[in-house]
Amino acid sequence: MPAKLVRELKAKARLAGTNASEILRQAATEYVRRSNSGVNPMQEHILARAGTWDGDISGVELLRRTRP
Repeated sequence: MPAKLVRELKAKARLAGTNASEILRQAATEYVRRSNSGVNPMQEHILARAGTWDGDISGVELLRRTRP
């Protein structure tokens, strides 16, 4: 790991009052959330329709009725 990056991580950790690994974990999580490179067509379909169910029954009940 480049020395400059290590210094930046340590500085951010000091400011946040946590350790460098937590800052690195948060940065990795944000990178994955912003990146669409790992999303396959099925995930795109699910993400596009997530939270849009407005039927007469709940999503849990719908799953219960449609799954064996």
